[in-house]
Amino acid sequence: MIIFNILWTIVIYPIIQIIEFSFVFVQKIFKETGVSILFVSMVISTLCLPLYIVADGWQKNELKIQKKLKAGIDKIKAVFKGDEQYMMLSTFYRQNHYHPIYALRSTFGLLVQIPFFIAAYFYLSHLEALQGASFLFLNDLSKPDALLSFGSMKINILPVAMTLINIASGALYTKGLQLKDKIQLYAMAFVFLILLYDSPSGLVLYWTLNNVFSFFKNCYFHIQSSLKKTFILTSISCVGLYFIYYLLAVMKTNLKSRALIAIVFALVILLSWALCFAKKKGIKAPASLSESLKTISSNQLTLLFFISFAGLWISAGLFIPSMLISSSPQEFSYIDEYTNPAFFIYNSTLQSFGFFIVWASCLYFLFPKKIKYAFACIGAAAFSGALCNMFLFPGDYGIISVGLAFERDPEINTVDSVKNIVFLCIPLIIVLFLFIKKWNKLLSVLLSLSLFSIFIFSLINIISINKAFNTESVYHHGKYEPAVSLEPILHLSKTGRNTMVIMLDRAASVFIPYIFEESPGLFQDYSGFVYYKNAVSFNGYTRMGAPPLFGGYEYTPLAINARDTVPVVQKHNESLLLMPRLFSEADYEVVVTDPPYPNYSTKYDLRLYEALPDVKAYITDSAYTKLWLKEHDFALPLESDILKRNMFLYGLLKIIPLPFRDGLYMHGNWCSFVETSGINNMLNGYAVLDYLPRLSDFNAQKENTVLIMVNNTTHEYSFFQAPEYRPAVSPTNYGTSPFKKEKAYHTNAAAIKRLADYFRYLKNNGVYDNTRIILASDHGPGTNYVSNIGLPFNLDHFNPLLLVKDFNSSGDMKTDMTFMSNADVPSLAFAGQIESPQNPWTGNIINSDAKKVPLYIAISGSIHLENPDETSFTLDPAQDYYVHDNIFKLDNWQKADEY
Repeated sequence: MIIFNILWTIVIYPIIQIIEFSFVFVQKIFKETGVSILFVSMVISTLCLPLYIVADGWQKNELKIQKKLKAGIDKIKAVFKGDEQYMMLSTFYRQNHYHPIYALRSTFGLLVQIPFFIAAYFYLSHLEALQGASFLFLNDLSKPDALLSFGSMKINILPVAMTLINIASGALYTKGLQLKDKIQLYAMAFVFLILLYDSPSGLVLYWTLNNVFSFFKNCYFHIQSSLKKTFILTSISCVGLYFIYYLLAVMKTNLKSRALIAIVFALVILLSWALCFAKKKGIKAPASLSESLKTISSNQLTLLFFISFAGLWISAGLFIPSMLISSSPQEFSYIDEYTNPAFFIYNSTLQSFGFFIVWASCLYFLFPKKIKYAFACIGAAAFSGALCNMFLFPGDYGIISVGLAFERDPEINTVDSVKNIVFLCIPLIIVLFLFIKKWNKLLSVLLSLSLFSIFIFSLINIISINKAFNTESVYHHGKYEPAVSLEPILHLSKTGRNTMVIMLDRAASVFIPYIFEESPGLFQDYSGFVYYKNAVSFNGYTRMGAPPLFGGYEYTPLAINARDTVPVVQKHNESLLLMPRLFSEADYEVVVTDPPYPNYSTKYDLRLYEALPDVKAYITDSAYTKLWLKEHDFALPLESDILKRNMFLYGLLKIIPLPFRDGLYMHGNWCSFVETSGINNMLNGYAVLDYLPRLSDFNAQKENTVLIMVNNTTHEYSFFQAPEYRPAVSPTNYGTSPFKKEKAYHTNAAAIKRLADYFRYLKNNGVYDNTRIILASDHGPGTNYVSNIGLPFNLDHFNPLLLVKDFNSSGDMKTDMTFMSNADVPSLAFAGQIESPQNPWTGNIINSDAKKVPLYIAISGSIHLENPDETSFTLDPAQDYYVHDNIFKLDNWQKADEY
């Protein structure tokens, strides 16, 4: 089974990916399934054309050899019998440098169709997009055509037409061959008829179109008259030119995508005519290249080819995925049945191997030296360009989620794209120069060093990943299981006081006015709340942005660095324990969920709360997802399947030029019809917010209660169904907000809506007035949506959500411009409940006096610490700023190194 999976991944899967990309790309533009199938057929036929040319050459060569040897073979068979005949024939073949097994070369044209047929059958026969789709005379592409019926008997015409076209094409292809060869091809045509007769008409349409292209291809290559060939090429060009006109002048869909396809078609037409003209005029390659070709041995070319394509293989399949996973191994661990994240690197490496080694090698070894020369040159330029794209043009798309969804789509930027293309011309020129100068050995050495370097870095990443995984597995095993039912974990008091501190990771303060404007009823749902718009976060990432939220001003980046005798991880843990410990010691019933990076490890590590026996700690993130999916009859691909499919595509995106990345990413769907970006991970947090009423009861064992919760709904971006902002794989209503096309807005609106549902539940049960609620975020979104005051960084990133409702407060939600930070959260939580709260580790009083002077905001700062014993963050005053009073006034910001 393992061998089968490997062969499937490296041989069939690359073809499936090409078919899927072609189909989805065109379907997004034309919205016509039949046209998409036509395009897929054109792409596959074009890719198979070189293989066909080779097969045709082999067949002609085999036919010539057989004619040459026929007289001798017939004579031997007439004179000798039995073993003597066998010996004589063997000697005769050897003398003529021939072996009977070479006769199989004539079947290559048939054999090469098999993997393409398997790939097309696998993809199209299970494609949901075919269901109910019609095209021309075909009513439903997901079912057999049944174009003729006699009573209850249905007859499928399309498979028959496919077979007739196949036979006609085969008759032309096998013209001049022996009868046994023709029978072979005709038998194959009938085999396809039997296999495809009851198949979906969409699949049969694809194979019929393949046969049509094959027929015209055979006509072109078997016609000797140059006039007839010119006529055929002209006719095809006219069709192509009309298609370009239709794309640009008639269609009204995405202009960039239409223009890209039109350019590709125009280039194909121009290239076809250029090749015909060059052949007719006898134009050859420049003398310098021809001389270079003569001096380079086949072994040198093959070595350069393998170095170059191995570089592409390692870059896209191993290096880039390992870099991504090593940045946060815990997040990629324990996903479905795959515990070790190294599996996803192994899988992407296999997929990349299939693309860049298996199929590239198949093409390389089939062609003569001239074509191999071109392959080696293209490979060297491609690998050089990939290195440039990886390191010089990585793209700034914000944070990427575990589901491989970027915070910002890699949209086409004309200026950056032109810079990228111009810069990529440099390695191409260098490669050609080295070839012309016959310095191909130097080129091989340079590329080998690059290949060796990224391979070593990949191994280092994998070692780091395994080390992190082994650390996590110690406390992960047996300590976390998804919930099979809903049992209350939040026990509230109807007579005492309830305090809720809910951190919504990466929630965007700037969206709050727009969310409430779109749904005015929220003002009443959030009655008594104050929206602190003028709030600041101390860093743009959780590891440095969350400690102040939980521990107050003694845990800002600058304050953490001031205590330089205590490891950073210990100070991080102190911040997480501060509120639970103080409230617990004050005899409050305390519940904590999903603390961020306890012990600087994964979310599953709750060991640090073992020192507080009266504090109950839970993991809710992802605990209720399967239950939610089941209750809502919501079908989603497994998160592991998304990673298995998209990890290689992520690596590929990083090595291709900037203009093509948007087409590959497709708003996070990665060339798929299935919404794959963020929705799985988003549901891990969303299910918790949706289930809050059922996770709560009013049976508190103590008079007063405290809930300290972290929720990641707003961290994972996905589109929702407006106006209620419920999860949907393919939303039809995006709302009326100016940000309705922003996934970040949708996730924030969904979180606010579900919390509103919960607040109504609290009101209906009489526990809203006696509950203090603080909604805060560790930082804002990585994209600048609203605030632009002239700072050299994204202000929205440092503007966290801060919504506060005090005990017994009422009235519609109001906005307050008081200068605040998320480090005010502990003081807000303790106010009126714990008098002069004291930090048990430093002995200092917890308050907000730090705001009396400007606050140090770490625009820079290392996010991941290599050494857990480090006692401080790495801050850069040249990048960092101080701010005071109003964050929306440019004059209130001052560079730290100038303060």
